[in-house]
Amino acid sequence: MKKLDLASSNSLILGTILFLLFSFISAAGQGGTSTINGNVVDPQGNRVAGATVTLTNSDRNFTRTQTSSDSGRFNFNLIPPGQYQLEVEAKGFKKAVQTDVGARVDKPTDVDVTLEIGNVAETVTVSSGSISRSRSCLSKLVIRFRC
Repeated sequence: MKKLDLASSNSLILGTILFLLFSFISAAGQGGTSTINGNVVDPQGNRVAGATVTLTNSDRNFTRTQTSSDSGRFNFNLIPPGQYQLEVEAKGFKKAVQTDVGARVDKPTDVDVTLEIGNVAETVTVSSGSISRSRSCLSKLVIRFRC
């Protein structure tokens, strides 16, 4: 009778372990990940190598930074889906900030960033079709928009 109890206990433990293992694998697969790819180019369309590209999602406290390749390409793989901000900096160019970059589950997002020639202290922000410029120096800044 003791052998029967031990065998059924081992079967119950094994069954529980397998159930938990498959539940974990199934739950992990439901979250999904995303990818944000892109190119960094100058105003003439030439690729910018060595640019620092930073991807941020402040809601998730998530930040990744990488350097653009020799061909100006960047790839952020296996990131959580959501809304991101993309910042790109390179020597001799103004810092570019692109907001509202959406990363969807299992669907890559392509973002091409054009850097403007200028000082690193200047920033060009693109958000939902509007452009905002800022300068971190103590001078009067006048921006003229033409329609």
